[in-house]
Amino acid sequence: MFFAEQAWDSVAKKIPAGMKEAFGFQNLEEINNSSVGEPIRMYYWQDGEMITSNTYRVPILVEGKMVSLLTVSANENMTSDDFGGSLLARNIQLISDEYRVNVTGILRIHSLQSDFLIFEEGGISYFIPVTPHTLQNLSQKNILKLNDVATLTQR
Repeated sequence: MFFAEQAWDSVAKKIPAGMKEAFGFQNLEEINNSSVGEPIRMYYWQDGEMITSNTYRVPILVEGKMVSLLTVSANENMTSDDFGGSLLARNIQLISDEYRVNVTGILRIHSLQSDFLIFEEGGISYFIPVTPHTLQNLSQKNILKLNDVATLTQR
């Protein structure tokens, strides 16, 4: 978390003038008053299984709401690889608020061209697809288990 805070301090200073909106901020004050949230681990789908990565998306928060994401890799050395993802950040916030869950992971499935947000309840991982249909039709039907995700990848 400390690394993410340092990386964000450095990145925040480099946001070009006139580009703050593209990164999810309304004004310079929001950038200056932003903070980092709890890292969200990235997972990938490969050969029919979920693979853990050493990459995290760290939410950038304004007044407690996600507006952007800082990508941090924890391989041999900690690095900050990317910054942006304001649409994904807003979608994570929307789903977190609507379902009242704490998103702890993002499963990226390239073959489906989709991300699935992961949350845990009672020791079981659940998945919510981040698709236009899901975002327009928020309901309990969108909550999947791992075997449901596996079935989707086999179609």
